[in-house]
Amino acid sequence: MNSSKNHTISKIIAKAILRITVILIAFPIIVYFTNPEIMSQQIFFPHRWAVLFPILLVLVFIALLIPVLKDRYTKIEYNWLFSLTGIFVCLYLVLFYTRILSIL
Repeated sequence: MNSSKNHTISKIIAKAILRITVILIAFPIIVYFTNPEIMSQQIFFPHRWAVLFPILLVLVFIALLIPVLKDRYTKIEYNWLFSLTGIFVCLYLVLFYTRILSIL
């Protein structure tokens, strides 16, 4: 099987983004079980949009994750869309965690 260079790059990036996102999502779970008093703080969101849009972003990420994993990274378009969405999810999680850690 002879695959193009673009397919190989999109496959590598999609796999890397998936792994980075899983690590970023697992970070607060690990912190909760190792140091629960830090995670006992409550967070207040001033607007419902501050909760709605990140939830929509994660739902789009999961919706793109399903066909990417089902097709095993063979479709270039899904790989790039998944990578772009994954980058936004990673950026949001990093910004969210830095904001939360500055409050604590």
